[in-house]
Amino acid sequence: MMIYRKMWIKINLKINFNKLRTFYKKYLEIKEELKELNFNQEGVFDSIVAPIFFVVTNNFTTLNQAILYTGILLLLLFLYRLLKKQDLKFVFYGLVGTLVALLLARVQGSASGFFIPGIIRDMSIAVVGFVSIIMKKPFTIYSSKAIRKWPQEWYLHELVRPAYTRVAIIWTLYLFTKGGLQIIFFNSPEILVTIKLLSSNQTTLILLVITYIIGQNKLQSLGGPSVDEFINNTPAPWKSQQKGF
Repeated sequence: MMIYRKMWIKINLKINFNKLRTFYKKYLEIKEELKELNFNQEGVFDSIVAPIFFVVTNNFTTLNQAILYTGILLLLLFLYRLLKKQDLKFVFYGLVGTLVALLLARVQGSASGFFIPGIIRDMSIAVVGFVSIIMKKPFTIYSSKAIRKWPQEWYLHELVRPAYTRVAIIWTLYLFTKGGLQIIFFNSPEILVTIKLLSSNQTTLILLVITYIIGQNKLQSLGGPSVDEFINNTPAPWKSQQKGF
């Protein structure tokens, strides 16, 4: 019995090692892929700081004062980025978006109004995602195509499209859930900012990696043509797309 147990342990260790090695290779591949998305760390930081500062300040001051202080903070952060000669494109977009959110909070008359743009954005994308899935043209096709420039006809192949549909379903459910929770707890700014933190860009990045793996595995299990095989009209059986999604 002891011999069999030792053999079983060795086999399991070998399997786990192979899984770890495969996962690490996949991680490096995904890390390389994500470089093309050009995530801006400064914009990510500012987008998290602003809502926390605003909600916390609103608990100790009036709404107008919280709006004023948050606006000053945003301008100081922007000037800091400017002096550091950092890439201001995404930071500027984030600044404008946050100022609009502050304006909506003033118009709406409560701190909750700050989160209206995010709720509208999430629910709009979720609706678009749902419609695209129904129309059998999942929106994930177009986000991938914008980055990779692969032929659209390949994405719509019957042995390719289901992989992008699966990923589109995951993202659509995520956005519906996120947007729905914000609507339910709209009158509780503290809960809204917590949802904002839990669904920050870093969380989105994790979901992006997970859906990348899910989509790529589904793509390979379908056994459809790779992009090169599709372009070259290679007959089946195909090796399928081994890298990228």
